[in-house]
Amino acid sequence: MLEEKIRSDRMTLRRLRIEDAEAFSAVFGKGIGNEKAEEYLSVSMEREGVIMVIDTGMIIGFIEVFHIEAHAAEIGYRIMPEYRNQKYAKDAVFLLTKYLHEHEHIRKITAKTRTDNEWSVRVLEHNGYERIREENGLRYYAHYLKETKEMETHAGSEKEIILAGGCFWGLERAFRLLDGVKHTSTGYANGNTEAPVYEEVCRNETGYKEAVRILYDPDTLSLDTILEAFFLCIDPTVKNRQGNDIGTQYQTGVYYTDESDREKLKAIFAAEKKKYENFYTELEPLKNFWTAEEYHQNYLEKHPDGYCHIAFEEMEKIRALNRRKL
Repeated sequence: MLEEKIRSDRMTLRRLRIEDAEAFSAVFGKGIGNEKAEEYLSVSMEREGVIMVIDTGMIIGFIEVFHIEAHAAEIGYRIMPEYRNQKYAKDAVFLLTKYLHEHEHIRKITAKTRTDNEWSVRVLEHNGYERIREENGLRYYAHYLKETKEMETHAGSEKEIILAGGCFWGLERAFRLLDGVKHTSTGYANGNTEAPVYEEVCRNETGYKEAVRILYDPDTLSLDTILEAFFLCIDPTVKNRQGNDIGTQYQTGVYYTDESDREKLKAIFAAEKKKYENFYTELEPLKNFWTAEEYHQNYLEKHPDGYCHIAFEEMEKIRALNRRKL
């Protein structure tokens, strides 16, 4: 069963105690008292689980692990509203998920939230929880032990370019609209760790950017058109941000593998820079690229109602580029 305490440099997850009743009440926004706290403890034990409080020097929420079976568990959490925008819930879920996989050898962790609880949805999805089904106003998630893999080399007449433009779900959908794109894959570009996984990248500690690798037919689609489409759907005037998404993973950039593309890309960037007072989009050779987990590939085709930071109007402008001749 879980340890008494699970620590990180930001918080401690520790077992709920009777003396925590007053603080536990504050999390719920109503009086609970010792009797109710004892009931929660009892129910938790009956469900073969445990309630852990989120302790940052004060109790700001709790996270529960229950229905622990041979290689599976369920989790749930609650946090005081005034702390919801300070990443405490995201950190608590990350800490517990990592612990369950590495120390308890739990292969599958499940969770659920209301479909209209956008805040909770983002916490789970940015911690690598996969949406597995949706019913009766609830969305169900699962987290598995995952692996990423290094970019595979390609053979043939296609060329490749790697683009980072905010959340890779929307960027991949945008470039699949272009004639001449033969293959796309989402992944993590130009970071400083080996085999990064999504929840690590989301913590802004790896240097990786969410990116899309594009293989294209140069006889059908030009590099100029690809870059025109790219600048149609990004804001190059902000650093480590696109739309409502903030963090180093959302830094925009173009990363090339063919040295012969460098001069053309530099010319395109020079022309774009003249349009703006501030310009932060990177242009660099590709150092590394790790293909993202399978559930991130073509995500918006699997989940049409999923989050996308690129506006419909911008998508249509990209689609209209297909009418252009080389």
